Amino acid sequence: MPKPKRFSLPADHADVAPWGIAALVCGAMAVAAVNLSALLPADTLGGLHTPYRQGANYHQLRTQLAELAEDRNRVMGDYRALLARFNLLDDDSDEAIRRLGALEKSLPLLIESLPLSSDIDRSLLTASIAESAEEVYEFDGGTMVVRYSPLFDDAAPQPVADQPMPPPLTPEQPPVTAAEPTVDLTLQGVAVGHSVPFDQSAALYAEITQTAGMLLLGTSPLAAASEGSDQTRIVLGPLPDSASAQALCARIERLDLPCEPTPYSGEPLPL
Repeated sequence: MPKPKRFSLPADHADVAPWGIAALVCGAMAVAAVNLSALLPADTLGGLHTPYRQGANYHQLRTQLAELAEDRNRVMGDYRALLARFNLLDDDSDEAIRRLGALEKSLPLLIESLPLSSDIDRSLLTASIAESAEEVYEFDGGTMVVRYSPLFDDAAPQPVADQPMPPPLTPEQPPVTAAEPTVDLTLQGVAVGHSVPFDQSAALYAEITQTAGMLLLGTSPLAAASEGSDQTRIVLGPLPDSASAQALCARIERLDLPCEPTPYSGEPLPL
């Protein structure tokens, strides 16, 4: 029986070339993805591998764990600081107890070693011991007898000598003070601009403010009436002294505005 022929199509290189190029591109993309995955952050890489429904919960848990770790480190730092403070307090208290114990041991020995003729006020005794019976304590193999005695056997409280009072003080005459110089309490200001009617003073002050600007900081305007007329001038102040008024006028006159020092008095502007 004749063998059947295998079914095959003629090979055409033009048809195979696109599939080969596609395979090479896919392989290159796979190699690049493997290398680039090492550069991605762990959270991003984990989010790509996590299902959609579980991705948000996973990242939230990681964020909360990081916050808890930071809080734990902060609490541990505070605990160490408090522990160091407690240790310092214990050291200070131990030092104070040691010094008090040394005083309790050394002061009685020091006082007993001094002779009775020493320059010590023995009338101020802080304790007294009355006559009492001996105290006997039974111990294993014998007894112990306790006897109480005063610190200074031969010392008796001495009467306190009356201290003479000093002579009364003679009253002293108060020193004569010179009369205080009179101080001029009038306030100093500067008159700026020409004389205008009182109802136009607000408009004039607005023009002066627009022209002078920063030079008028810290001053308040008043409308000072001229004698024998219904005209008023803008007075700015108060200033500390006449020298300050002259210096301010010198700066304002550079702006082509008339200015002269004058007392700071007048009526408030109708602003």
